[in-house]
Amino acid sequence: MFKTPPAKPPRTIRYVEEAFRHIQEKKNIRDIVVINELGHPVKSTMEFENSVKFAGLFQELRGRMERGMDKIDPTDELRMLRVRTKCHEILLVPDSKITVIVVQNADK
Repeated sequence: MFKTPPAKPPRTIRYVEEAFRHIQEKKNIRDIVVINELGHPVKSTMEFENSVKFAGLFQELRGRMERGMDKIDPTDELRMLRVRTKCHEILLVPDSKITVIVVQNADK
């Protein structure tokens, strides 16, 4: 479903905790979901059931983007997906072991 990412060092629980804390300290952050390589939420500010649904929807969007990008340039890779609505901005940042999804309030 996804392109195979380049080999990178494993992500430890400590790494996930530090990244989560670092993001949480930023202003205007509404929700954070950290997903493992299998697509399962491992840490989230949302209730578990909501984080599972949210992760699934954005993993599907990620897969579609990667397949579309593959048709444009097979050597390219997705680094960040940014979706902005009138009220919120959603950032999806994948790497080889985890994917971080952040929902923040859009600046008005």
